[in-house]
Amino acid sequence: MRTVFVAGPFFKLVDPETGAMRPQDRERFELLIGYFEDSGCEVHNAHRRERWGEAFLEPDDFTKLDHDEIAASDVLVAVPGPPASLGTHIELGWASALGKPIVLLLEKDEDYALMVYGLRHITRTAIVETIGGRFDRAAFEDALSAVCAP
Repeated sequence: MRTVFVAGPFFKLVDPETGAMRPQDRERFELLIGYFEDSGCEVHNAHRRERWGEAFLEPDDFTKLDHDEIAASDVLVAVPGPPASLGTHIELGWASALGKPIVLLLEKDEDYALMVYGLRHITRTAIVETIGGRFDRAAFEDALSAVCAP
């Protein structure tokens, strides 16, 4: 695994008063990005690219960019919510259609679209349970190994 796309809720996590993601929401994605970069991976992520909400791109720009980055990635790591992210669900569709492996970070006791669970029938998919956005690192690494194994 050399290239990772990290996806998750964005627009709904931006504080309308500050125009940026709240620190606790931003931290969840910074930890994931840091984990992969510390492992020598290239990371694609819209949150960071768009300066955590301070520099949103237009749909005509970010839609193709996200698609192309997912197509170029070895794996998609996705937080589909909460809050539920329609954009992340579209990215999951692209990744599965492209046959990309997926690791889902799903918050315990949250409801998700049932199709999220069915992705394993389309492409290699693993689920890691999170609590408050946190997850067991060993479980995460096992999930990555399972979906990225040849």
